[in-house]
Amino acid sequence: MSKRIFLITEYFDASQNTTGYLFEKLYQSFLKQDDLDVFLIAKQDNNLPEKPNALYVKHPEANKKKLVSRLYYEFAIGLKFLYKSAKYIKKGDLVFTGTTPIFLLLIMYVLKKFIDFKWILLVHDVFPENLVAAKIISKRNILYKLLKNLFDRIYASADQVIVIGKDMQNLVHQKTSKDNITIVPNWINENDIFVEKKNNNTLLTELSWQNDTDVIFQFFGNIGRVQGLDVLLQAIEKMKEIDNAKFIFIGNGSYVDTLERSIKKLNRKNIVYYGELDQSKKSIGLNACDISIVTLAEGMLGLGVPSKAYYTMAADKLIFAIMDKDSEVYQMVNENSIGWTVEPYNIQEIADRLDLAVTEIKTKKPNSPRKVLIDKYSEKSAMEKVLAIIRSV
Repeated sequence: MSKRIFLITEYFDASQNTTGYLFEKLYQSFLKQDDLDVFLIAKQDNNLPEKPNALYVKHPEANKKKLVSRLYYEFAIGLKFLYKSAKYIKKGDLVFTGTTPIFLLLIMYVLKKFIDFKWILLVHDVFPENLVAAKIISKRNILYKLLKNLFDRIYASADQVIVIGKDMQNLVHQKTSKDNITIVPNWINENDIFVEKKNNNTLLTELSWQNDTDVIFQFFGNIGRVQGLDVLLQAIEKMKEIDNAKFIFIGNGSYVDTLERSIKKLNRKNIVYYGELDQSKKSIGLNACDISIVTLAEGMLGLGVPSKAYYTMAADKLIFAIMDKDSEVYQMVNENSIGWTVEPYNIQEIADRLDLAVTEIKTKKPNSPRKVLIDKYSEKSAMEKVLAIIRSV
């Protein structure tokens, strides 16, 4: 007899964002299992074809750059997920969720008290600690203390927890005091990302950088509050090798306006903000560099593992990691010799390390990031671990 499993997520398709990519892979894998009867509960997207066994949630529009609008959106879509989940999930079912939308965690916590289902939680965000790192709330705030108490209970109520790094595992263990936490690193199917030389890259051709001998650094992804881009820009300004390097920023997010103002203030032709890039052109964006910059701001240890690092590896690009030395990506880069690492605490040290990357890339013979991805972070390996967890519940 097959087991009913509900995959509940805000995003479900690779064309939407990284979360959509990962959950689409999970959904495809689950559908192939003879012992699983799979249902998808997800936010409706009229631009995408319907998935089999999908139950869609309609949602309001929101300006996610504005906090009040964002909160309204989260509350409204949370209620719709609550209605859909309560209507279809039955006693004995298995529920697999991520951590978005924000109120989804609270919904599962409450529903689980009324419906005796099993819950597997895939953690990409740790609430409310990530709000402190984003400088939205202070640890001393009474609201933070109340939220922490609530969310500690929520995370502890899951039957199994999947995290994406050792640092995150340690943090979630502190929240829950439980040992039901398994590490499954983010996965990328290398065949979904192509590799190309700089002189064939259309994005660099637009900038007339395709045949450039300068070292091109690229930041590609969410340009938000927790990426530490203010520190990066200050470090770039202090570089000695700045005239032998170029920097391109690609993406969108709450920090874009500040980023553009900072770049304009620097007034250098070798530092540009390109804008947002459609998901269908992800490979082009990933290949528009020699070195990809992957950052996490100070205070983000355990709160996230940038999935961009794995996409970068699929494009066979070296990584310049700016983050705590105990973070997953920092250790991965060093252990596999696929780039450079530096902590986010000292601007001059970051500048010196950038200078070192500019000079070393011409002589250094690092390992292939793509080969490391295939050997250690394959989709097949990740799916086997996830399915083993599902069958253990």
